[in-house]
Amino acid sequence: MKEKAGFYLGLALLAFLFLGVEIIVLLVGSKLYGTMNLFGFESIIPILAHWGTTCALWILGIWLLYSLSKKRGFNVFESKSKPPVINWIIVIALLICSVIASYISWDMRFKPAVEFGGMTASFGSEAILVFVGQYSYYIVESALFLAIIVFGQKFGELVFRKNNVPWGGLFCGLTWGLAHILTQSLTTGIYCVVISIAFGAVYLLLKRNVKFAYPVITLMFML
Repeated sequence: MKEKAGFYLGLALLAFLFLGVEIIVLLVGSKLYGTMNLFGFESIIPILAHWGTTCALWILGIWLLYSLSKKRGFNVFESKSKPPVINWIIVIALLICSVIASYISWDMRFKPAVEFGGMTASFGSEAILVFVGQYSYYIVESALFLAIIVFGQKFGELVFRKNNVPWGGLFCGLTWGLAHILTQSLTTGIYCVVISIAFGAVYLLLKRNVKFAYPVITLMFML
């Protein structure tokens, strides 16, 4: 049991570490473009190249995690359970709460609108390409969050033998969430910890069915 638990802990940590691949891409890009501030360019090519490369490496990492877990007998797509209506109501409530929290944190403004407005101011008619690029990046990043949650949940259940606790969300909060305290601010870090736990709750409420959980978690992250 310990060996199995350790394996899933390793996968969850690996999923978290894959998020850091972007830093490597940024460092390589800085050698090519002479700066780490890709938004300082008038051209959108460096930005799209950065997001495209990062997403490609993330997708490769997600595939690796899936392959490793499947070889050990755990298929992340194995749950095909349909959540009851009450669970969907709670999930929708969590989604609405996350959007409201995001709206407040963005100074009473809708995050996608703010981001698109900033892109329009910087890139004019090309803003739509930058917007699509960034939100494609968010979609792939959300898949890594889900991987952290899925494997973190498996680890927690094997160690603590309790299946109704969002171990995956707690693990995501202790890694991705707390990292924001170190790299950004206490307020941002706390927000990321709370939203991570909400991600984990969504995964459980939707019966560990990633086909349902993934789009909901992605919306909660993007909006």
